[in-house]
Amino acid sequence: MPLKNKLNQYELDTALAVLRDKNLPLDELKSKTVAVSGGSELHKSIIYSLLCLNDEKALGIKVISVGESVPTLYDDDFFTVAEPDELGDVDLFIEAGFLRYEGETDSRIFADCIDRAMRTAALLSRIKAGRVILLSSVACYGSPLSEMTLSESEYTDAGFSLNDITAVMYQCVENIFAGAAHTSGFELVTMRAAALIAPFGGTEVGEKLLSPVIKGDKLALAPHGRKTSFVYINDLLTAIYYGALLCNPEVYNVSGPDSGMSPLMLAAVCEELFGSDAQISDDGMRVHGCSINCDKLKKLGYTPLINDKDALLIAENALSGTDRVFMFSDSYDGKLSAVQSVLLGFLKEVDRICRKHDIKYFLGGGTLLGAVRHKGFIPWDDDADVMMLREDYEKFLSVLPGELPSYITDQNTDPDSHFAFTKLRLDDTVLSTEFSARFDIHNGVFLDVLAQDKTSDKKLARKLHMKMTAQLRWLVLNKWRKTPMDANNKFVSFIGDVIKTVMPLKALERMQNRMMTRYRNKQTKYLYDSMGRNVERGEYPIEWLDEAVYVDFEDAKLPIPKKWEEYLTYLYGDYMSMIPVSERHVSHDIVRIDLGRFINY
Repeated sequence: MPLKNKLNQYELDTALAVLRDKNLPLDELKSKTVAVSGGSELHKSIIYSLLCLNDEKALGIKVISVGESVPTLYDDDFFTVAEPDELGDVDLFIEAGFLRYEGETDSRIFADCIDRAMRTAALLSRIKAGRVILLSSVACYGSPLSEMTLSESEYTDAGFSLNDITAVMYQCVENIFAGAAHTSGFELVTMRAAALIAPFGGTEVGEKLLSPVIKGDKLALAPHGRKTSFVYINDLLTAIYYGALLCNPEVYNVSGPDSGMSPLMLAAVCEELFGSDAQISDDGMRVHGCSINCDKLKKLGYTPLINDKDALLIAENALSGTDRVFMFSDSYDGKLSAVQSVLLGFLKEVDRICRKHDIKYFLGGGTLLGAVRHKGFIPWDDDADVMMLREDYEKFLSVLPGELPSYITDQNTDPDSHFAFTKLRLDDTVLSTEFSARFDIHNGVFLDVLAQDKTSDKKLARKLHMKMTAQLRWLVLNKWRKTPMDANNKFVSFIGDVIKTVMPLKALERMQNRMMTRYRNKQTKYLYDSMGRNVERGEYPIEWLDEAVYVDFEDAKLPIPKKWEEYLTYLYGDYMSMIPVSERHVSHDIVRIDLGRFINY
C-alpha cells in the first residue's frame, strides 16, 4: 500500500509538498542512501516525504531512521531503522533534532544539546557521508535591532546569559558540525530555519502559542520591538531538498513568503483567525528568532508558498484533533457558505424544471465530485455545474423562458455574452472573475449548464473533431476578449489571428456551434465535453450517461450518472484524492462579490 494512503490530510500535504517545486532535480536522488536523525516529529515528516517520493517517482531511495522507529513504515522495502553504531556509509545525512530546543533557557538543556551535537559529529567522523544537512535555527542570531532583517553572515551580540543561551547554544552546535566537516571531509549545508509552524506538537509555535488557542485559554505574548520570521513545514522540507541537491556547502536562511510579525501583530493575527483572547504581557510567551531574509536560497529557485496566516490556520486545525476536511474559512470575504447556499437554490430550480419537463440531466464536474466524495459541495468549491445530452440541453433551453424565476437570468439572452455554454445568473448580485469583469455583462452568482455532444466512432475523426472544437472555441474567446492567439506555434497563431480579424464574432460562434454538433444526428458510441474544460480530455462511452441515479447532495436529492465511478475516473483519475490542504482556497479569481439581498439565502 502506498504510504500516502496511510497518512492524514495534513501529513499528506506535507509529505508531497516537494513535488510542487518544479526546479528541483529530484531524479538525482535515485538509489541514494539517506539517513535521518533527530527523533522529532520533524524527523518523521522528512522520512514520510522521502518515502512518498519513492512511491510517486519510483526513485528507490534507501531511507534510514537513525535510532528512532517511525509508525506505519515497517513493511516498506526501502526503509530501515539503525542504531548509531550500526550506521554505515550514506550519501546524505539529515540532522533534524535541534529545532526542538528553541526557547530553552535551562543550562541542562544547553548541556544536552551540546552533548548531542558532539555525539552526532563523532558519528559523522566515523562513517562516510557525502553531504550533511544540519537544521539549525535563526535563534542563533541573538536579538538584533528592531528594524533589522538579517542575512546569513550577520551575527548580533549574544552573551552567555539566560537571555541569550539559545543563541549561544545554536552557535556552538553549528561550530561543532563545521569542525567535523573540516576534519572528516563531508559537505555541510547548514539551514537556519525561522520559527517553525507545523501541524504537529513539539514545536515552539505549536506547544506554546497554538495550545492556548485550542484550549480557549488566554494567549499572552512577551513584548519586544522586533519582528520574528516564521516558516511552515512544507516550505522547510522543500528547502531541505534544495540543500541536498542545489546548495553549496554553506549557511542558508529558510523562511516563509514575506514572513515577519512582531508580538503585537502576532497577537492580532491570532485574535483575527481564532477569536482568541490575545494580549501583550511582560510574563507572556517569548517567540524566539528574529526577522530574516532567505534571498540566498531564492537565488537558486526556492519559492516559499505558505504565508504565516495560512500556516497558523492549518496547524491550529490539525492540532485541535478534528478529522473534518480542512479548508480556508476566510474565502470570499467569509461568504463562501452563503454562495454555496445560493448555488444549492440554483440546483433545486434546475431539478424542478427538469423533473417537470422530463429532461434528463446530471450534476457535472466538481459538483458531481462533491456529491460522491462529500455528499454536497466540495468544501472550497465556489461554483456549480450540471450537464445534459444535446437533445435534453436544447429542450431545457426551450422551456427556460416560461420557467425561470423572475430573479434568475439566462445569460444566453445577452447579445454581449459569448460563452460556449449556458450561464444562469442571479439578479441583484455580483460575483465577477478577472475574466468576466472585463465585459459589460451580467456578473451575478452563476450556475453553468453544459451539453455533452456526440463524436465520431473513428479514432482519427474523433481526434480531429475535438481539436477543431478546441480551436474554434479559442478563436471565439480571443475575438471576444480582443487578445492575440497563442497556439504554441507561430504559424498556427498567425493563421488564427488572420481568421479572427476578418470574420465577425457571430460567424465564428456559428462555426463553433456547428462543429460541436457535427455528429448530433448520427448513431455513435462516444460523447465528449464539447462546452466544458475537458474538451481535449478525449471521448467517453455514451452509455455512461444512459441513466441517472439520485443521491444525497446537501439537503436535497440530485441526479448523477449511474456509471459515476467510470466517469469520475475519466475526469480526475484518483477522484477520492483531494487537493493538498495548503491549496484549498477557492478556485475562481474573484475581483468583486456582493450577494445583496441573498446574503442570508
